Amino acid sequence: MSDPTGSDPTRATLDALNGTDVRLRHVCKARDATDQVGPRRFLHAGPPIELADIPGPMRGAIIAGLLLEREAGSVAEAEAIIHRGEVSISPCHDANAVGAMAGIITPNTPVVVAETTGGIRTFSPLNEGVGGAMRYGSYDEVTLARLRWLGDVLAPALDAALQRSDPLDLLALVAEGLRRGDDCHNRLVATSAALLVTLTPGLLHTPFDREDIAKVVSFIAGNGHFALPFAISAAKAVTLAAGGISGSPIVTAMASNGREFGIRVSGLGDRWFTVPAPIGDPVLLEGATLDDVTPTMGDSMISETAGFGAFAMTAAPAIMSFVGGDTARAQEITRSMRDVCAGTSGRFLIPAEDFRGTPLGIDVHRVRATGIEPVINNGLAHREPGRGRVGAGITPIPVEPFAAASRALEETAPERVGAAGEPGRHA
Repeated sequence: MSDPTGSDPTRATLDALNGTDVRLRHVCKARDATDQVGPRRFLHAGPPIELADIPGPMRGAIIAGLLLEREAGSVAEAEAIIHRGEVSISPCHDANAVGAMAGIITPNTPVVVAETTGGIRTFSPLNEGVGGAMRYGSYDEVTLARLRWLGDVLAPALDAALQRSDPLDLLALVAEGLRRGDDCHNRLVATSAALLVTLTPGLLHTPFDREDIAKVVSFIAGNGHFALPFAISAAKAVTLAAGGISGSPIVTAMASNGREFGIRVSGLGDRWFTVPAPIGDPVLLEGATLDDVTPTMGDSMISETAGFGAFAMTAAPAIMSFVGGDTARAQEITRSMRDVCAGTSGRFLIPAEDFRGTPLGIDVHRVRATGIEPVINNGLAHREPGRGRVGAGITPIPVEPFAAASRALEETAPERVGAAGEPGRHA
C-alpha cells in the first residue's frame, strides 16, 4: 500500500489498521494457498535465518515436515537431509504468512486462508493443540498422525462448511473474543467456542461421514487455542494493508526465529531491524528451568502488532495465570502500551476499560523517545528438538530495533519524522 495523497502517513496507516476488513476464505493445504513451498522448500517463523543456525524447536519442526512430506523415512534420514543442507527455508512473512512458534510450513501443512476486501491473501497453519506439536518441534508418530488427519479430514470438512455458510468476518471474531475475556493471542477459549458455533451448521450440511464430523467438532471443542491461526492470519492481512506507506513509523510486523527478534515498519518496507531474541519472564511447566527455554520464537506477535494480544491484557484477566502476573500487571501493560502507540482501535474494545479501544499502531519514534519496551505474550519451547512446550510468559522487547528503525526513517525523510514528534531529540 502507498500514500499517494501526501496525507499524514501515521494517520493513513492507522486508518488501514482500523478500517481493513478480512474474511475467512479457505481451509486447505499450504500447497493450495501459495507457490512459496515445495519439495524440501519450507517456510519458517521470524526474520531470515540460515539452516545451520536454526534453534532446536525449528530443527525438530523441519524433521516433522520432512516426515510429513515423506521426504524422509525416519528421523535419522531427516537429520541427515538437514545436515547436508538439502532443505531451503524462507520467512513466512515473505509469503504473506504467519506461523506460530517454529512456524514451519510445508506443502501438506493444513492452513487457514484469509482475504481482505482489497484482495490481500494471508495464511497460517491450523493449531494442533498445546501438547506435542510440530510448531513446538515435536515429530513423534502422534504428532504426525494428527497433522495428517488435520490436512486430510478436518481441513476439507471446514472448507466445505465455509462454502455453505455466510462469509466469516475474522476481525469481528477477534473483537467479540475480547468482549468475552480472551486476548486472542494466548487465550482464545471463548473465541474458539464462538468459531465452533459459527462453523457447526455448515459442517452438518456437508456430505462428509458423520463420524468424521463428530471427530472434527470434538477436536475443535477440546482445543482452546484453535482460533489462533484465524486471528493471526487476519492480523497479518491488516498489517499488510497498512504497509508500504511512505514515512510511516508504524510497526507492521514483529517476529522471532529463536535467535533474532525482528520488526518491520510501514515506511521502511520489508527491511528487518533485529535484536537477539529475548526470553522474558516465563511461567514454566513443572520440572522445566530457564536453561531449557528457547528464546522467543514465532510470528504470532502479529497479534500485538494489530492491536490485540498483550495490548488487550485488561480484556483477559484469566490469561495472567497462564503467562504470569496479576490483573494489576495486566492493567499496567495495556496502559504503558498506549504511550508507544499512535492511536486507538475502533473495533477492538475492552469492556473493563469502559469499552475503550486497545492501543493500536506501535510508533517507533514513540518507543525511541520514551524508552518503553513493547510487550508481547508468548509460548515457549524446549531448546532440544522433540521436547515440546515448556511454558509461556510476558516478554518485553528491547528498544534497540525500534530506535534503529526510527533513525532509518530520519535518514530517509527527516522532515516528515520531525513532524511526527521530533524524536531526533532523543538518543
